[in-house]
Amino acid sequence: MGKYFLVVFSILMAVCLFVSPASAYRITLVGEVNDNQQLVADNEIYDIDSNAVGDDLVLNFIAQKVKVVGQLKVVQQSDESDGSKIITVESFEVVGE
Repeated sequence: MGKYFLVVFSILMAVCLFVSPASAYRITLVGEVNDNQQLVADNEIYDIDSNAVGDDLVLNFIAQKVKVVGQLKVVQQSDESDGSKIITVESFEVVGE
């Protein structure tokens, strides 16, 4: 019984080490792209991660209202700050005012 418990416990610990916490999740935001390569939505600032879709967004749609779907990551910088919010853009569309 003790040997079985030790084997199961070891396997569970190994799985826990290799599984990363869910630090990113899909979100939809509507906001405006500023000239600092950021999305401003609901009075929050989101840094736009560099990928093909995100680069297209920040280079060609500055000062336009857009609907963005992507993976949100919050990077904690220190205990006192809320951290920076980074969105990896999967898709976007320009929306009217």
